[in-house]
Amino acid sequence: MWIKKYVIISLLVLTACATNEQASDFDSSLYSGKPVESLTNDEPPKTEEEAISRGDIALTNKNVDLALYEYIRSLSFPNAVHKDKTLYTVGRIHLARENYELADKAFRASLAENPDNIGSLQELGTLYTKRGEKDVGKSYYIRALNADQIRMKGNPNITNDNITAESVATYRYDDKSPVAAYSGLGVLYDVRGDHGVAQALIRKGLDIDPRNVNALVSLGYSYYMEKEYSKAAHFTQAALSIKPSDERAINNLGLIALAKDQPRQALSIFSRHMTEPEALNNVGYFLILQGKPDEAIPYLQQAIDKNPAYYELANKNLERALAIVRERQDTSSVVLQ
Repeated sequence: MWIKKYVIISLLVLTACATNEQASDFDSSLYSGKPVESLTNDEPPKTEEEAISRGDIALTNKNVDLALYEYIRSLSFPNAVHKDKTLYTVGRIHLARENYELADKAFRASLAENPDNIGSLQELGTLYTKRGEKDVGKSYYIRALNADQIRMKGNPNITNDNITAESVATYRYDDKSPVAAYSGLGVLYDVRGDHGVAQALIRKGLDIDPRNVNALVSLGYSYYMEKEYSKAAHFTQAALSIKPSDERAINNLGLIALAKDQPRQALSIFSRHMTEPEALNNVGYFLILQGKPDEAIPYLQQAIDKNPAYYELANKNLERALAIVRERQDTSSVVLQ
């Protein structure tokens, strides 16, 4: 009898320990939100799938803290098989909240579970590129493309040295392929002046999703840098037809108008999403960059006249334009003498 009681007590103790152990497995380092004690009074999930399902429901109901909590809880099950996908979802939640440090951590944890998680590779490419670490961003984008070629049973041997406009045409894709990786990598090639490869990559992204606004804007800007202004306007306007409020597209369309010597048209375009003084300052600033300080001066003066208390930038730009004009006049005088 004593032995039987001892066994029962031992089992109860072991069960309690197991319960406590499971609770302590919650990785709070990936969580940011309300205190977890306040999120739910429900019994803990019994399986990874149940925890993920609870997270999905919470996310649908816009209870993001609870969703995050449930997704992270799902990671604590010893035989969890969806960790890389769950960590990707956790990263996306942090990304939406602009919590970039935790997003980075979650995406990298996802890759520790599955080095070929395309979504995490793509997001890390974008994160590091925006952070200014372009070489790191490029490496993640290329890894995303290779992971997608594995998924598509293509040739996963894409490297920084063998990407050409011709090779891009051979990459296999479907509607699940990583548009942002193609487009983001294309932008990086644009920055270094390799517009042919850039356009091939971005067009591949548009093959995947013809209505992707970021890809359309990026392709338009690539043509703008090549001074192909008709093509630049075409793709930029295509982006605006899908998302009329896209600020990048509006700004780029204004730049295209300025490049075509249409400053009044550019002013009208900039005015779509900024105040008149801001739009006037923008036109003046970009005219300075185009080497037309004399044309910039009236726009900058108008910006200040419209709002004398307007930010210091218009005054600084005006001083800069006047200084350039004076310098040119002085240089001309020296040459004439």
